[in-house]
Amino acid sequence: MNQKNHSPFTDVAPATSAFSNRQVQKGCSPFSGRSPLTRMLVFLIAGIALVNAQDESVTIKPLPKNLRTDGYDSREMYLQRAAAFETERLRSRPWRHDGENVFFANERIVSVSLGNGLEIRFCSVGKGQFIDGITPELKNKILDVPNRDGDLRRWENMFETERRDKVSIDYDFFVSETIVSNALFAAFVQETGYRTTVERYATGWIVDSQAQWMQGFANSWDLQVYPMSEPDHPVVQVSWFDAMHFAAWLNEKTGVCFRLPTKEEWLLAARPEALSDEVCVFPWGNEFSGLADRMNFGTADLKDYAWIHEQYSDGYALSSPVKAFPANERGLYDMLGNVWIWNWTNADHYRSRSTGSRSAYPDSLEQLEVAGNLAMSMTGGCYLARISHANLLSSMSHPALDGAEDIGFRLVAVLKKDSGL
Repeated sequence: MNQKNHSPFTDVAPATSAFSNRQVQKGCSPFSGRSPLTRMLVFLIAGIALVNAQDESVTIKPLPKNLRTDGYDSREMYLQRAAAFETERLRSRPWRHDGENVFFANERIVSVSLGNGLEIRFCSVGKGQFIDGITPELKNKILDVPNRDGDLRRWENMFETERRDKVSIDYDFFVSETIVSNALFAAFVQETGYRTTVERYATGWIVDSQAQWMQGFANSWDLQVYPMSEPDHPVVQVSWFDAMHFAAWLNEKTGVCFRLPTKEEWLLAARPEALSDEVCVFPWGNEFSGLADRMNFGTADLKDYAWIHEQYSDGYALSSPVKAFPANERGLYDMLGNVWIWNWTNADHYRSRSTGSRSAYPDSLEQLEVAGNLAMSMTGGCYLARISHANLLSSMSHPALDGAEDIGFRLVAVLKKDSGL
């Protein structure tokens, strides 16, 4: 039957299987004129193809279930996913540094125009050092200041009397003259249409007079209790990410790297240069007289609040204008009091820092682990704070997506190599 050069599969089209729906002409079946062995081989090949197709369908990984905002295992998991997204927004930005040479050529003060007569001013801070730690005597002097609840000893372990670490910062930087005000933040929002993470994820905190903190209220930075939304008061209810998006906006305008200050940068900028080799608890030194004339903290002006220092009155029940109190010797206002400021510092990393002299250098965005919505350090105290927290050595932190009625921010300008970005 087989003629010369006539293969047993010649009549079967190369691209057509026994299960093809391709039409064949009458009398041209792929099995016609074939031996039983040939037919068996065709069925075997087709069967193997079918089994393989079935195996492929079984091993395909199913798509994950879509997660709505209420479909996460916990609120914490939802916010972790949100923080990862916000971190990627920052990471993916094309951070400029083409303007840094001109900016850093200034020796003292640099102004950045925001339009409509608004500007943000930065004061230079040269490389330097300070002592990290406190004496038992100064710790006790802080904790012995009377307050209505008599509860300052609750924070006994916050002060590290065993430390006497010399901390060096080996690069120059600039610090914003004031905490960022509502007017400055409004310029950012109006130009960009930015909507804060505190608003989008409802992470804002407020506190009542009995120290009951509540989240999800007052999430809008511009809708706070009077006078906190006034133009010259510090912007509050802004997260760590909101502050960094403001910094990115300035970067777009100037080609200079702005970010939040590390805790060490803030500590160096806050202290008198003359006390670089001494323990220091306030921006003016270790003098406890005239506290209410120097900063806005938790005084009798808060009236019904359970923890206030009734013996002091600073003139403000809530926040104050960002230049209401005297600047420190570097020309920086509100280095203590008014509102807490966010740091470019992971709170757990700082607590576990090594003992002994060290050079402080900023972590990278990845090293901060902010993508997990971890707690970021804050410094400066606030209008609600007891003296236990209104000092240079206090400790406070919040998850990066949080906002609060007593949290704002200020910025530093750094060279790209010192930015962590």
